Amino acid sequence: MILVNLSFILCVLACFKDVIVSSSIVTISNNGYSGLLIAINPEVPESSQLIDAIKEVWTDASKALYTATKQRAYFDQITILVPKFWNEGTYQPAGKETYDAADVLVAYPNPVYKDQPYTLQYGGCGEPGTYIHLTPSYLVNDSFVDIFGPKGKAMAHEWAHYRWGVFDETPTYGYDPFYYNSMGQIEATRCPINLKGEFKVIDYSTGTTRDCQRNVQDGLPEDNCVFFPYEEQSSYLTSSFMSNQYIKQVELFCHNDESDPYNIHNKEAPNEQNRMCNLRSTWEVILDSSDFANVNSPNVVFLDTSPTFRVVKPTSSKRYVLVLDTSGSMDGDKLQQMRQVVSIFIDQFVPTGDQVALVEFASIASKLSSLRTITDQSDRDFLLTKLPIDASGGTCIGCGLQSAVEILEENGENPAGGNIVVFTDGEETEKPFVKDVSDQVLVAGGVVHAIFFSTSASNNLATLVVDSGGIWFYGSDVSINSILGAFQTLASPNDGDVYSEIFQVHSSTFDVDKYGTYNGYVDVDSTVGNNTVFTFTWDQYNIQIEVVLEHPSGCIYSTNHLANANDCTGQPLDKVDLTFKVVSFPLPGTADPGRWRYYVSTAADRSQKVIATVTSQASDRSKQPIVVSSGLDKTDVGTGDAIVVYAQVSQGFVPVLDANVLALVQQPDGIVKELELFDAGAAPDVRADDGVYSRFFTSYSKPGSYGVQVTVSQTVNSYKATRVAGSRAPANFGTIKADGSPSINPDGMHYVGTNDVTPVETGNFSRVVTNEGFQYTGIAVSGAVDFFPPNAISDLKAEQMDVNDPNSGVSLSFTAPGNDYDQGTAFRYELRYVINNVTQLVDAFESCTLVKKSDVIKGNLTQPKVAGSKETFLISTDVAVTSDQITLGFALLAIDESGKKADPSNVAPIVYFYSSPTGGDASRVVAAMTSVFFAVALMLFRLMT
Repeated sequence: MILVNLSFILCVLACFKDVIVSSSIVTISNNGYSGLLIAINPEVPESSQLIDAIKEVWTDASKALYTATKQRAYFDQITILVPKFWNEGTYQPAGKETYDAADVLVAYPNPVYKDQPYTLQYGGCGEPGTYIHLTPSYLVNDSFVDIFGPKGKAMAHEWAHYRWGVFDETPTYGYDPFYYNSMGQIEATRCPINLKGEFKVIDYSTGTTRDCQRNVQDGLPEDNCVFFPYEEQSSYLTSSFMSNQYIKQVELFCHNDESDPYNIHNKEAPNEQNRMCNLRSTWEVILDSSDFANVNSPNVVFLDTSPTFRVVKPTSSKRYVLVLDTSGSMDGDKLQQMRQVVSIFIDQFVPTGDQVALVEFASIASKLSSLRTITDQSDRDFLLTKLPIDASGGTCIGCGLQSAVEILEENGENPAGGNIVVFTDGEETEKPFVKDVSDQVLVAGGVVHAIFFSTSASNNLATLVVDSGGIWFYGSDVSINSILGAFQTLASPNDGDVYSEIFQVHSSTFDVDKYGTYNGYVDVDSTVGNNTVFTFTWDQYNIQIEVVLEHPSGCIYSTNHLANANDCTGQPLDKVDLTFKVVSFPLPGTADPGRWRYYVSTAADRSQKVIATVTSQASDRSKQPIVVSSGLDKTDVGTGDAIVVYAQVSQGFVPVLDANVLALVQQPDGIVKELELFDAGAAPDVRADDGVYSRFFTSYSKPGSYGVQVTVSQTVNSYKATRVAGSRAPANFGTIKADGSPSINPDGMHYVGTNDVTPVETGNFSRVVTNEGFQYTGIAVSGAVDFFPPNAISDLKAEQMDVNDPNSGVSLSFTAPGNDYDQGTAFRYELRYVINNVTQLVDAFESCTLVKKSDVIKGNLTQPKVAGSKETFLISTDVAVTSDQITLGFALLAIDESGKKADPSNVAPIVYFYSSPTGGDASRVVAAMTSVFFAVALMLFRLMT
C-alpha cells in the first residue's frame, strides 16, 4: 500500500469527513444561498484574524458569484463553526452544525496541493462535491492572489465544482495540456479558445523562458511546456471561471450561446469537463441544476451581496437519547440482542464526557434515565442497570420521540443538536404516530437516527430521520454485527478530530461447533492501537464462551485464569458479563502492531453464534490514522435502478491505493451479498487511483430495507504511486506582458507537475464501516427477467496510432461494462462515429455512422470482455479525404443478450492527420501565437501605445 512521505504526514493535521456524498443543507431562495457551513479543523489554533479573513474572502466570493451567475445567486447567510476548545472569542452555541456536515473545511495543507484551494469531487456531471478545502495560510496570506487570482473568484470557481458538479477546463491530472484543433493547429487546453497566449518552457533556476519544441512522436509541445496567457486580452473576453479565473477579465462561465461566439465553450479541448459532461459547457450544466432550472432567474435589484455571518461553537459533549422498542414483537432474542449491542455502545463506544439518556416505548413511553454524563465506569454501570428487561404491548414510536425531546429540554437546556437514536423492529401501532410529532421534533432541533431491526422500516420515521439530518441503519437478528457497526458510527465524533475517533478494525460473525474451537486473526496497524478492545458476544445459553487472545509476540490473554508460562504481562485482562453475554479484552496502553489471533471455544452441547469486533483509536498524534469513509449515491431505489456504493480510503489527505474493499449488503431476508469495490476510473468511478472505490449494486432479493457494511483490508503491499483526488483552482505560472516579454510567477512553480506523491507502504491493516441503509421499492430481481442494462462507458479514449502515418488507424480504449451495469459480460458493442460535428454523437447517437465489422482491424465488437477488463480496438479510417486532416468523433454503447442498451459513452474526438502535422520536422519550435489575427491585433496595440 502506498502513501505520502511520512515526514510530510506529520505536518498534515486534518481529516476527512465520514460520508462520500454531500451532506450539505444549503438552500437557495430569492437568489440567496443560506445554510453554507464553513468549519475550522480542531488542529487549527484560535485566531480572530482567521475569522476575519474567512468573512472577507466569502464576502468577495458572494459578489463574484453574483456576477458569474449573471445575477442569479449570491451568499446570503453563512455560518462559521469553530473548534470546541476555542475560548478567547465570543461565539454563539452551535445547534445541528457539525464539522462532518460542513461545505467548506479550513484545515492544514494537503501534502500535494499544499495551499491550493480544491474541491473533493467524486460524483459525475451535475452531482455535488463532498467539500471545499481551504488552508488558514491561504485565507490570511494575500500573496496567494498572485498565484490563484482574487480569492473571491477562486471561491466561485470551487463553488461551481462543489455545488453544480462541473469540472476543470484546464489540463488536470491525466489530461493533455495541448492538442490539435480541427484545423490541424496546436492549441492549449483551455476555455474559451479565444483566451490567447504563448507556449513557454520555464527555467525557474535562471528565471528565464524559451519557446517550446515539438515532441518527435506526435508533434505536440514538449513535456514541461506551459501556456502563458496574455495579460491584455480582447475586450470581448469574459470567460471562463473553470479555466483561468485569475485573468482579470474572466468573470463568467463558458457557454453555448452562439450570439457570443468569443466566449463559447471549447468542445475540442481534452479536459475533464468535456469528458465528464459529454462536451456540454459549464454554464449549460449550471443552468440545468435545481438551483436555476425555472427558478432564481436574474435579479438585478440587489445592490449589496454581502452575506451575514454567524460564528458558532459546538458544545463540549454529544448528547444521546436512546429510544428503545420494548413492544411485544421485541420479546425473546430480539430484546436480548438489543440489550447486548446497547450495552457495548454504553460500555465501550460512548466517549468519556458525552451524555446518555434512556427511554423505552411500547404502547406508551417511559423515561429510564435522564441525561447522564460519562465520567467514569460507574456512570456506564448505572446506565447498564437501567436497560429494559421485558417486552410487551403495542408500538408507539411517537411516544418515544416525545419523551426524548422532553429529556433534551430538561433543566432549560436547548435540545438542538441532541441525538435521538430510535431502535425499533416494526411499524407503529399506537398513537401518537411519528407523523404527529415530527414537527415538534424538527422545531426542537433534535437529530433523529434510526436502527431498524426488521425487514421493513417505518416510512414516516425514515422521512423524519432524513429531514432532521440523521442517519438510518438496517440490521437483522440473523447477525447483529452491522448493528454494532451502526452504534460505533453514531458514537464517532463529528468535530473533525480523528485522534479521538473510535475505529472498527475488525468485525466477524461465525459459528463455533459444540465443544469446538474457532480461530481468526486481526491486523492491527501502527496508525491505531490506543484504547484497543477485543469484544466477543454469544447468542444463547448462559454458558460462557472461552477466548484465548494471542499477542503478535506469541504470549496470550485468556478467559482461563490458570497460570500459564506463556501468559502476557497483565493477564488476566478479560471482562466477562454474563448478563449481556459479552467477553471483552481492553488492552492496556497502545496495542502493539501486528497480527493478533483469537481462539473461541464453547463447552455447550450446541453450536454458538459468536460475533467478534475490535475497536481502536489513533496511536499517536504525530501520525494520521488510516480512515475509511463510505456512503451511497441514494437511499431510495426502484425497479431497474442501480445504487452506487462508495468507499474512500485515506491517511490524512492522501489516498490509500490497492486496498481490498468489499461491500457487504444485508438483504431483507438476512442473506448478505458481497460486492467488491474498485478504484479503476471506470463507471461509476470518476477517477482512477484517487482512493475512492465504488461499484453498482443491483442484487435486490425483495422490496424492503437493505443494510451496507464496508470492510477494507490490505495484506500485500504495492508500490504504485498515490495521487490526491480533487478539482483545484488553476495556478498562474506566468503571463505575457503587453510589450511581449514573459512575466514568470516564481510562486507558481510550487503548483506545477502531477498529482503523484512519494510512495510509502502502509503495512497490513483492516477497517470496518457501517453505512446508512437504503430502501428498495421495486420488483424482486430474478434470472427470469432482465431488469438492468450495461453501464454507460465513461472512459473512452481515441488517438491516431501515428500522426505521421495516414494509414495507421484510430486506437480506441475503454473499460468493459457488464451485462447488468458493471457486473457480468455484455453481449456486443455498438460503435459509431461522425466527421466534424462531434456533438451529433450526444444529440443523435443513432443517426451517426455505424462502425462495421470490416472497419475493425483489432478487437471484436461481438465478443466483449468481462466487466472491468481493458478493451482496445484499432479502427481503419477509410473515408474520403478532402483536406490534410479531419475531425473524428467516436462513441459507443454496450448491449446485453436481452437487447437492453446502455446509454452512449462519453464522446472521444480526435483530429486525424493525412499529412504529417510536423511537416517532416518534429524538432521545430511551436508557433508562439495561438491566433494570427490576435497577433496582428496585439502588434497594432503595441504600436499605438
